[in-house]
Amino acid sequence: MLIILSVINFYHPFPDPKLYEIEVDDSYAEDFQNFKWIIMIIALIMIALFRREKKYIAWMLIFFFLFLEDVFRIHGALGHFFYDTFGMSSGQRGGKIMELFAAAFLGFIFLAPIFEAYKKGDALFRKHSKAMLILLALFLFCAIVLDQVHRLAIIQYNWKYNIILGTLEDGGEMITESLLTGYLLSIALKQKID
Repeated sequence: MLIILSVINFYHPFPDPKLYEIEVDDSYAEDFQNFKWIIMIIALIMIALFRREKKYIAWMLIFFFLFLEDVFRIHGALGHFFYDTFGMSSGQRGGKIMELFAAAFLGFIFLAPIFEAYKKGDALFRKHSKAMLILLALFLFCAIVLDQVHRLAIIQYNWKYNIILGTLEDGGEMITESLLTGYLLSIALKQKID
């Protein structure tokens, strides 16, 4: 619904158009994304409690970090820190490369406990982890790969390509995050019923 409202808003702007743009911070879409991270963390807490399985804490840390990342743009700040620390002077593209480096660095730090828990986890934990990893990979594809394609000058300076890629990128993030939220809620509710 938010994606459709964003498209309508592009052609026929609402009274406060920024609230309906899925690419803009402090929009309804951004607030909904943040709400879903919180729901996922709560669902993981429920699963961990019902299953009496501490390994889900590793996943909670991932989603808590992604929530903080959405709110504070940590990879951007860390990318600028790396850019300044390494004395780079290659302009805006160098800053974006350092942002990718920062995202990979943070990803490694937060995914390492997941892989360790996966190796030691039971069959059900592994099943849940595989599904979460696939959905998270789809989310990251939209958030990182499509984001980098969207930043290419040939796309940014052509309004049609810009709109299409922006919708694919942010709409893809929203849809994959919703699938992940639904998946975790279904597991949590099933655990409660059982």
